[in-house]
Amino acid sequence: MLTKKVLFIDEPFTIEEGIRAERSRFLWNVISKSFDADLLLLKSPVYMEKPVSLHTGYDKLYSLSLKEENNLESEAYHLLGKGQKERFINILDSKRYEVIFFAGLACLPLVCLAKKILPQCKLIIDIEKVWLPEIKEKWKDNKQLKNANYLWQYIRQTAWNKYLPKKGMFCLYANPGETDELFKCYHFKPENTHFVPLPITTIPELDKPGSNKKFILFWGAPESKDNLTAVKNIISEIYPRISKKMVEKEISIVLCGGEELQGLCSGRITYAPYNEKEQLLQEALLVLLPLNKPDTEGRILTCAQFRKTLVCTLSAIKNFPLPEDSYLVSDDFTELSEKIIELFRSAKKLDEYANKLSTFCFDNFTPEKVENALLIKIHSWIGNNVSNQ
Repeated sequence: MLTKKVLFIDEPFTIEEGIRAERSRFLWNVISKSFDADLLLLKSPVYMEKPVSLHTGYDKLYSLSLKEENNLESEAYHLLGKGQKERFINILDSKRYEVIFFAGLACLPLVCLAKKILPQCKLIIDIEKVWLPEIKEKWKDNKQLKNANYLWQYIRQTAWNKYLPKKGMFCLYANPGETDELFKCYHFKPENTHFVPLPITTIPELDKPGSNKKFILFWGAPESKDNLTAVKNIISEIYPRISKKMVEKEISIVLCGGEELQGLCSGRITYAPYNEKEQLLQEALLVLLPLNKPDTEGRILTCAQFRKTLVCTLSAIKNFPLPEDSYLVSDDFTELSEKIIELFRSAKKLDEYANKLSTFCFDNFTPEKVENALLIKIHSWIGNNVSNQ
């Protein structure tokens, strides 16, 4: 059987930072090895002043320029610049692609065009983040005239979302906690979706000996305001309930993230900059994630990768495919605190949870396992047999 002709559409990703670029690097590696794949790079205006990073693995490389942002159109989407729509149509029409991969919901306008030009083509979107509920929440929490821009963002995003084709779409997603939104807001069918985490690999040994201090670790990206809420949960709800036992066991809490966390620290709660998180993960007793929303930073698999016990809220672990006995969870902070105290009393239990989480994830989410599961799912959608590839 001949290999399907595939197009992969994304912004430049080889050296860029962030989860979107990380996912794109992984997906492009899988797709370029497995298919006859062309690459289409979308260049934002920033690339008028700097070169595009080197990309490899493609059969043919294309590029299109994006519009500059304006107040009438949603900044969440990739909108083609002047004359670029016609170029995109010509690319699609001349090659007659059978499968097109789109990196992120930002590609929605391009999805709509592709559906019109190649109605029989299989369209697959990889989604690292569902933004609509977050935009809606910003307005609901700040309903004042001075924050009317939040309402305008929500109206624009909702209007654009109506253009999403309701049939024949397939979706890869990064966050199981967002599947409800994928089905509700974007009308994806469960059978047309597939969970693709960033794979985990074995971590290298410590470069330098760690300290002998015992500590609980929370870490989160500085740009996320949700992490500030989680830190406040630790300080006001959990720490007061476990502080006596922490003193007795000589244990502290380390908050690793943006500089704004420094002013919240006192007593046995200390601060560390975000770039120290890997060293801290090597040394921590356990990881505490009292999040109000599903984790979007890959922290659950990172705990498994570093073989750390995970203590979290139900929101943090929502819909994540893990055995229930591989982590400790509760939305009741009194109950969650009691679980932490139990771990202080039993090094054996601490190791048991860490081992179960780590073993399960290394059995299911290594690069080879994630890649194989992904290819099996893609071939089931597009009609190719894996053995013929």
